[in-house]
Amino acid sequence: MNKLFFFDIDGTLIDCHSGDYSISSEVVNALDQLKQQGHDVFLATGRCKCFILDEVMAYPFSGYVTCNGAHVEYKNEIVYKKVIPAKAIQKTHDLCVKRKMAYYFENSECIYVLDKNNPRHIEFKTVWGMKDKIIEDQFNIEDIETYIGMIVANDEKDIPFIQRELSEYFDVQRHLDGLSFDLTLKGESKAKGILELTKILHNKVENTIAFGDGRNDIEMLSQVGLGIAMGNAANEAKEAADYVTTEIHDHGIVNALNHFSFL
Repeated sequence: MNKLFFFDIDGTLIDCHSGDYSISSEVVNALDQLKQQGHDVFLATGRCKCFILDEVMAYPFSGYVTCNGAHVEYKNEIVYKKVIPAKAIQKTHDLCVKRKMAYYFENSECIYVLDKNNPRHIEFKTVWGMKDKIIEDQFNIEDIETYIGMIVANDEKDIPFIQRELSEYFDVQRHLDGLSFDLTLKGESKAKGILELTKILHNKVENTIAFGDGRNDIEMLSQVGLGIAMGNAANEAKEAADYVTTEIHDHGIVNALNHFSFL
């Protein structure tokens, strides 16, 4: 039976902080080899599909586990999705208005924000490659369908308010750098999205292999057949993984694939 390989984007396939927005030719060659052997290769990311950089989308992945598992596609067909309730978005909106923070609620076509002119938003979208054409700040909360949120604090003092006000609806997961957080709907994770996909493909969890580095990868790394953390991963991700490879800039993916004789 073929194996299913899942790759996180930021800190695993690319490194926006270092200006590396494209998958390296070395890793592209490795992904090609996996596909030639009959395996499927997927992205498994906190990003929504429209927020994935063009350079990454240029590779022909078999499918996409996006929004931290709340939206899953296989061969351009949606096979699983979980929608954030309007009351959770409203609670986030009210908190961000009160404390002048930036938020994002995402689907596959666009990202809804409180204010396009918020300095935190402008800084965040620039670093992470969020295109202006997908950003909307004029909308009715009751009318939108989204699968994941993000929030950007102004300083450390905002964090207790974020945790207290939003933990009823979301797992609030801090990114490795800065003051930004994923707002993953309770009960959803990359692991759940992968398990849903595995069922649909009539495959087995034992045949799943995942690479990741962030706190939103913890469930994935601990529940797939083989979880591989990057050398630059958060300590919590390393502890959850079955194996820790070298850092992204030290051939981490290829070294691990060679170590387990997948190449």
